[in-house]
This record gives sequence, C-alpha cells and structure tokens, in this order.
Amino acid sequence: MLVAVTSFWMWVSAHAWFQGSLFDIKAGAYLSVLSGLFVVLLALLAMGLVLFQNRLWSVYLGLVSGITYSLVFGISNLNLVGMFILVMLFYHAQDIVSGEIRERLKMNSRLLIRKGLVNFTVAFFVLMSFAAFQSPAIESFKNLTELPSATNVFIRNIVEQTLSVQLSEINPQDKELVLNQVSQEVIKEANVWLRPYLQYAPPALAFGLFLVLWSIGWIFIWLAVFFGMFIFWILKRAKFFRIEEKDVKAERIVI
Repeated sequence: MLVAVTSFWMWVSAHAWFQGSLFDIKAGAYLSVLSGLFVVLLALLAMGLVLFQNRLWSVYLGLVSGITYSLVFGISNLNLVGMFILVMLFYHAQDIVSGEIRERLKMNSRLLIRKGLVNFTVAFFVLMSFAAFQSPAIESFKNLTELPSATNVFIRNIVEQTLSVQLSEINPQDKELVLNQVSQEVIKEANVWLRPYLQYAPPALAFGLFLVLWSIGWIFIWLAVFFGMFIFWILKRAKFFRIEEKDVKAERIVI
C-alpha cells in the first residue's frame, strides 16, 4: 500500500514537471518533490525484495509501479512496453537480491539494499523518458521544420564571439548590422542542413533525458541506500524480523 501511494504521487509530480519546459526554473518545486519521492520509493522497493525474497512479490511490486504510472500518463503502446520492461527489471532485481542473501555469511543491510537499486533506477528512468516523449515538454518539437527560436540567440552569441576581433574595429551600428546578417545566414544554412534530421528531435531529446537521469542516478541510489538502511534498522529494532545464525552446507573444490 505504501509503495502504491508513494509511486502514484511520484508519477503525479513527474507529470506536473513534464507539462512545461523540462529545464524551467518554475518546475524546480515539482522536481524536488519528485526526487524526494523517488528516493523513498527506491528504498521501500529495495526493502521489499530483501524481506520477502519472492519472485511473485517482485512482479507484484512492478505491476503496482506500472499501474500507478498508467493511471497518471494513460495507456499507450509505448507505455505498455515501458511497463513490461519495468516488471522484467524488477523480476531480475529479485534474483540478484535473493542470490546475494543466499551467498552471504553475514547480513549487511547496505549491500543487500543496494543490490537491486540499479535495476529499479533504470526501470523508472525508462518510464520517465517514455512519459517525457509523449508530454507537452517534447510535443512542441514534433513536426519541427526549423531550429527553435531560442537557438537564434545561441547562434548570435557564437557569431559575436567568433568575430569579436573584426567587429571591434567598426562602429556600433555597423556592428549590429553585420551581426544580424551573419547570424541570419548561419541560421538559414543550419536549417537547410538540419531539416532532414529535425524529425528525430523528440526521440533524441527523450533519450537525452534518460542519459541525463542515468548520469545522476548514483545520487538517488546512495540516498536510497541510506534511507533503506534506516528503515532496516527501525524494522529490526521493532522486531518485525530477526537475523538468525544457521549452519549451511558449502561446496568446495577438492583435488
């Protein structure tokens, strides 16, 4: 239940973020809430795999996360593919965690919690990228026939820096005229050269978002590890579970 609620509100925050520009300062509040809920959700999922150690449980957690995603972003072929990827990664995460638990001689909460987090982060980042691809944040780049207007300012700055030495010798009025003419020519040529490739801008941006998220994923993983260790300690102190020592048979290579 806690996973479902946290997952739902995380996707609601992501949806609010995707409604505007991905890099708009005003979206910072949504992004902060999204990040916090994401860390909490990762820790809860990791603890679920550690405590219950059941493949069906991992599938259940994956379905809960996927269904809450579909409630917020709707059902589409792309979203269904993303949900399938998520469930499979959750399933694989359970195998990794269960294998780690079986092979350990001493339980280490940090290592146990961390084992499945990479799969979780990849799964959620994939879904976020799919959601962004279908959102207004990237929708405006579909059917693009020329570079966005914001690019004009960037190109003008590049031209000004490139011609700074030559432009320093002429008066301000002529300088402005030259800058405008050169910038317009560069933009025109760039549009001609890039026009055949602009149709790939939306998937490229969505993939770029995935790469950006993945590059900072280690931050979420370590925060989730610390929060998960705290939950592990609380549950252990509350006697929700206990750790027992048992004799186990081990294989050895004998020559």
